[in-house]
Amino acid sequence: MKKVILTAIVGLAANFASAQNINFGIKGGAVFNTDKGEVWRDAGDIFKRDGKASAGFQAGVLSRISLAGIYIQPELLYTQFKNDYDVPADATSNDVNTRFSVTKKRIDVPVNVGKRFLGIANVQAGPVFSYYFDDKISVKEFTAAKQDEFNVGMQIGAGVEVSKLLFDLRYEFGLGKLGTEIVNGNNREFNTQNRPQMLNLTVAYLF
Repeated sequence: MKKVILTAIVGLAANFASAQNINFGIKGGAVFNTDKGEVWRDAGDIFKRDGKASAGFQAGVLSRISLAGIYIQPELLYTQFKNDYDVPADATSNDVNTRFSVTKKRIDVPVNVGKRFLGIANVQAGPVFSYYFDDKISVKEFTAAKQDEFNVGMQIGAGVEVSKLLFDLRYEFGLGKLGTEIVNGNNREFNTQNRPQMLNLTVAYLF
């Protein structure tokens, strides 16, 4: 899948390399993960608890191809965010036994189509293809036994363009759920599940 994503980016660049209205740039910014997710223990029949969403970041490169009043903007981004979870001591107690977080690291390939208006503003939408390559657990006694690696989502957003600077705000939602299987030091199994829902606030510079 990673090869497919990289091949798609190279293919897009090759197809439009001879176009006059093409720009390349770099971008970065903050991501705000608004999906709290859930965690359960022992195959889901003991308890569930909501996770707490948190902020992260993303950075990478982009190209923008202008065609007949619209533009196509493929990007290649590194994105990182986390979810925090409180695990109670047992099924009947509200006392917190363990708090842990899962930091997700992924490679994103959004391909948005946008339309400019009023000279400086734009609206945009398109799919985002994500490859999750690492789930890091904050508690040393916990290890990630298995994780989902691929997901497809959609992005919609708006932006402002000032000279060569692009300021974008996008809402992203996953079309599927992602899970992580976790094993603690006592060989107890935990499972987390999330459907990505994020606000991405970024700034880009076009060369």
